[in-house]
Amino acid sequence: MADTISATGQLTKLILTAYKNTGFTEKDTEAGEYTAMFNPSSISVKLQIDREESQANGSTSSEMRFKMIKPQDYTFEFIIDGVKPVNNEKKEVPDEVMKLLKVVYTYKSDQHKPNYVMIRYGSVLLKSVLKSIDITYNLFSPNGKPLRAKVSCVFSSCVDQELSELINNKNSPDLTHLRKVKDGDKVISMAYKIYRTNDYYLDVARKNGMNNFRNAKTGTEIFFPPIKKTT
Repeated sequence: MADTISATGQLTKLILTAYKNTGFTEKDTEAGEYTAMFNPSSISVKLQIDREESQANGSTSSEMRFKMIKPQDYTFEFIIDGVKPVNNEKKEVPDEVMKLLKVVYTYKSDQHKPNYVMIRYGSVLLKSVLKSIDITYNLFSPNGKPLRAKVSCVFSSCVDQELSELINNKNSPDLTHLRKVKDGDKVISMAYKIYRTNDYYLDVARKNGMNNFRNAKTGTEIFFPPIKKTT
């Protein structure tokens, strides 16, 4: 199995930590975290773009219009071994599987859903939810007790709803914008499209060192800073 060495020279392990909220600020202390006995040899990342594939009657192709970028999927496998001692201690495979499921899979009645999961592996830090998990028991004792299991997990990335809406709102005043002036564009109208108010076009002109905000040259790139909110 692959191992990851930290900057301090210590061996780092794959750790899955349970969180109650999508902002990943409140840990589920009851579920805790799960540390893999052996690190996965690889982590597969799947990137997907969803497009509109419908086409008009009689046509031979589709425009494949962009709809959305889907959440990233992370796939990896690791082994739970009840035969090989770890730190002079043998693990009970059924107990280890239950610990893992408690973190990533078990339905939480107080939350009405399973936990969110923070994946830590060396310098990799992923915020996710479990999409699927396959557990294959491939070694047994004479009395049928599982001694080894292969775990295959698929997690999907997630961000909190507020951040997601902010990222996907191209005109959000909370984001930094860089716009290129097109023929006929005015700073006033460009600022209004972003901020939905006429209160900031003079600030934009000053930020960009413009002496005359009325006559922006075509092709000029203008920086529109985020609005500082006051409470």
